Amino acid sequence: MDKKEVKLVTMDDDRIEVSLGETFAIGFHRHGSVGEDAEFEIADVNIVEFVREEAEYLHPERLGSGITGGDAERCKWLFLAKQKGQTDIIVRELFRFEVEREVSISVIVE
Repeated sequence: MDKKEVKLVTMDDDRIEVSLGETFAIGFHRHGSVGEDAEFEIADVNIVEFVREEAEYLHPERLGSGITGGDAERCKWLFLAKQKGQTDIIVRELFRFEVEREVSISVIVE
């Protein structure tokens, strides 16, 4: 995968249009020590394929220091548009393993 710009979708977006072969990302937040996480489900994996997850700590200087909040992360899932069509990606924000919010993002591959 090259370093070209990747479209970033948030959980406030309900639709994205991408070109065949394009990579796009859905951003989310994780804070493991307080129980915040997220998960996704692709309705049709023939149209969109999960590629990988990327994450960065918001406060890496706090890791291992005893200061709370050190494990808060800004994350994104990267997906590849591999076939023309339409599918949904269901994203669930979790708090202590319980669904706090669920959204559906419609992905149109042209």
